[in-house]
Amino acid sequence: MILPSLFAVNFYIINQEGLFARRILCQVPSLENFVVLNDKRYKVHKVEWCLDDNATNHQYQALVNIELIKQTM
Repeated sequence: MILPSLFAVNFYIINQEGLFARRILCQVPSLENFVVLNDKRYKVHKVEWCLDDNATNHQYQALVNIELIKQTM
């Protein structure tokens, strides 16, 4: 099934190796936005759009990698 209105989004924490979370979203967060994942708040540090033909196996509109900075209270 093709879902052209959705984006596959991979979330990474800055300076940490490995994927932190993956979500399928209808909108992509922008730089300086804040997101909440697993009850913790993060600031969007970097947004990378992967537009290669095979990036999402043609299921989603695009694959997006987002790098986050954990916010402290």
